[in-house]
Formats: sequence, C-alpha cells, structure tokens
Amino acid sequence: MTRIRFQEVAIKATHRWVDADGKKRQETRKFWQTISPFNKRPDGTLKTEADIEREITAQRDAWLATGDQQL
Repeated sequence: MTRIRFQEVAIKATHRWVDADGKKRQETRKFWQTISPFNKRPDGTLKTEADIEREITAQRDAWLATGDQQL
C-alpha cells in the first residue's frame, strides 16, 4: 500500500499573558491545512496555497484577538 503525503501549509502563533497569580504563561498553536484534492473552496475548485494562507492567517488573528487560554 502506497502512502500519499500532501503538502502542508502552516503558521504558528504564541499567545503570552500573565495569569491571576502573576505567573507568566504562554500557549503556542499551529494553524494548518494541506494542499490536497479534498481541500476545496465552496464553489468546488481546489484551494491554492494563497487561499489557505489567507484562511489560516485569519484563524490565527481571531485566536490571538480572543485571548483564549487553555490550561
């Protein structure tokens, strides 16, 4: 059986904050998608690398803006 690997497009972001006890905290999250025949736009055409970068950058910005802290 042959394994097929698709190209990954990814960015990382680190959210830093000081918790209620005054301790410094940080969380790093990776936002990613692959360029594959299954990753399509709503109209059914394949996503390009630029499309994916726009989407994951928007996801990263939204995550940083909300300040989610998962501990």
